Amino acid sequence: MKNKLSHSFFKIVVLLFLNSAFFALAFAQTSDTVYHPNPVIGVVDGTPVTFEDVRNKKSNDLSLQLFQQLSIQLIEFSIEKLAAKHPEIKLTVDKKITIKEIIAFYEQNNLKERGTLDQLRPQIEKFLKQQVRSQHMLNQYSLALKKGWIVSHLEAPSDFLLKGNIKTAYMRGNKKASVVVLEYSDYQCPFCGRVQITLGKLIKNYQNRVAFGYRHFPLAFHQEADEAAIAAECAREQDKFEEIHMLLFKKPKAQTLDNLKKYAREIKIKSPAKFDKCLESEKYRGLVNQDLKDGAELGITGTPGFFVGLFDYKSGEIQGEVLSGAQPYSTFKQTIDKYLSRNQ
Repeated sequence: MKNKLSHSFFKIVVLLFLNSAFFALAFAQTSDTVYHPNPVIGVVDGTPVTFEDVRNKKSNDLSLQLFQQLSIQLIEFSIEKLAAKHPEIKLTVDKKITIKEIIAFYEQNNLKERGTLDQLRPQIEKFLKQQVRSQHMLNQYSLALKKGWIVSHLEAPSDFLLKGNIKTAYMRGNKKASVVVLEYSDYQCPFCGRVQITLGKLIKNYQNRVAFGYRHFPLAFHQEADEAAIAAECAREQDKFEEIHMLLFKKPKAQTLDNLKKYAREIKIKSPAKFDKCLESEKYRGLVNQDLKDGAELGITGTPGFFVGLFDYKSGEIQGEVLSGAQPYSTFKQTIDKYLSRNQ
């Protein structure tokens, strides 16, 4: 029991230390202690090593998680304590969730593929109630800050942007846009197929403001997914990528070599013989493997995975963040808009 407690305490200490990079605690008025925004965490061969020198995605994610959790705890603690003393602070939420709001959420997030409205209604209602309560608590917290009843010393971690490159991705939308959504998908992944509706809506709504790229990430346990990825590149040679791309997502369970050759003819490929030779020789195996390697280095572990961020179309470089899974339209929109606002 003692070892277990010691281990837990050590983890807490490490997390708190990592987060010293963003806890700008204003102790100057009550103490001589001042926390540096980029503390020295060690010395290597006589040279100081700072937090920023070693910060990576994992340590950044831990910092962000702790910041978010402490923010929630501070809000909850503060409002409960103040409500007992100040009548202006209300703990209870008066707003009720209406069926109209539930239907709107169901339709806007394209949830038909995941179940009927009746099936998903309890989950949607619970989610919306949590959102309403969170917003209520934030409103009360803002009021308390304005009144001077709360002073917060928490600051969010500074931005940590991953770096990647578009490389051989198939591009749609505005190829010279300043923001890009780079998809990593598997043609035998059901969730990859489902998210195509959301992506189509994004491409339509953002038109010339955003570039959309596609790279392959065939998972090892999907037996024919790598052949399907190679087939897509063979079709791309003959300007038929989009046609076979959508067809493969519609037929994830039938992607043998014979199936793939049949699909090429179904989309009226210019030279079926050239396609067959390309597919049989696995001409684009190296390209698919490179996509897998680059995706893994970004932190993609499953499909679909998306790399969203600032885009330099001349170099193909991207600086941004990874979104995992078939996210709803609203999540993509929020992330895309965040990067678009940086270029205004």
